[in-house]
Amino acid sequence: MALGKTATLISDAITVSATSYGAASDGVDLSSAVDFVIGYQMTFNASATLGARIDLFADPTGATLDFTIGTYADAVDSADIAADAGHQVQGVIQLNRSAKYVKVKVYNLDAVSITSCSLWAIPQTP
Repeated sequence: MALGKTATLISDAITVSATSYGAASDGVDLSSAVDFVIGYQMTFNASATLGARIDLFADPTGATLDFTIGTYADAVDSADIAADAGHQVQGVIQLNRSAKYVKVKVYNLDAVSITSCSLWAIPQTP
């Protein structure tokens, strides 16, 4: 059995300010997913030392793809991205797939901005 693995751009070349969240990604429908990864690409400032964290948020009601991530919303899952000062990094991380609808936010752990941050959702379906 071959799995469908279609990558969809959900956040395109955003800047993530120092010690803060970037904008929320587009919503992702995981209702048919058997696995789920996020592809990422971002450029760290030459002074970066702490890196970033990718947080996955879910609609608690499972009602809408366009849910809003609340100020006090807790992430369902997360993954750390190590800083590589002055370089662009890319890769994929595996995240929880149990929610029906999810969005992703990048948190910058450093006191300097991250630039050109893009994310791709790659739900794997039968």
